[in-house]
Parts: sequence; C-alpha cells; structure tokens
Amino acid sequence: MKHLGLIGAILPLVLVAIALIGFVLTLRNDVTAAVRQTEAVQAELAALQGTVDSDRAIRTDLHMESQKDMVDITNNLAERLNELRTSLAVGEDQMQNIMGDHLGFADVLRALGEAGALPSGERREYGGYGGR
Repeated sequence: MKHLGLIGAILPLVLVAIALIGFVLTLRNDVTAAVRQTEAVQAELAALQGTVDSDRAIRTDLHMESQKDMVDITNNLAERLNELRTSLAVGEDQMQNIMGDHLGFADVLRALGEAGALPSGERREYGGYGGR
C-alpha cells in the first residue's frame, strides 16, 4: 500500500507535467505562427511602402511638369498681352495723327471754300474728331 500512496502522489504530478509540456508546446507553436504572420505583414507593408514612394515620386514629377507648363502658358499670355498693349498704343497714336491731319485738311478746305467737296460733287463734313 505504501507504493499505492506514492503512485497516487506522483501520478497527478506527472499528469500536470505532461499537460504543462503540451501547453508550452502549443503556446510555442502559436507564438511561432504569430511571428511568421507578423513577418509576412511587415514584408507586405514594405512592398506597399515602396509602391507608395514610387507613386508619390511619379505624382510629384507630374505636378512639377504641370506647374512648369502653367508658368510657360502664363508667361506666353503675358507676353502676348504686352504685344497687344503695344499694338493698341501704336494704333491709338496713328489714329490721333490721322485725325489731326483730317482736322488740318478741313481747315485748309474751309479756307479755300472747298470744304467737303468731292470729285463726285458730294459734300462731306470734316472735323469733330477732337476737342476743338
């Protein structure tokens, strides 16, 4: 009976030890699987980060090119506007010279008494172009 009491005391300890070993092995497998999954996720994240960096570089280049195009277009339009301003100023100056000449012609024709006489006999009024 003495052996039976010893077996009764040792048997639960052996069972607890076996259960503990099984628990540790299961826990180890779970931790190993979690580490593998974490490494796989990290690898995917690294690949995604590379893609994001590549896309960012492409978008930055496209943005810079479009900004350069916009600056070129704006400069071209400003240059064309300046040319138009110059042309309008020259046209205005020429018009004032022509109108001044017409006023002078009208004065000369009035002095000669031929104001507004055309070869067809039609009469025309000159002047009224300026502030006289």
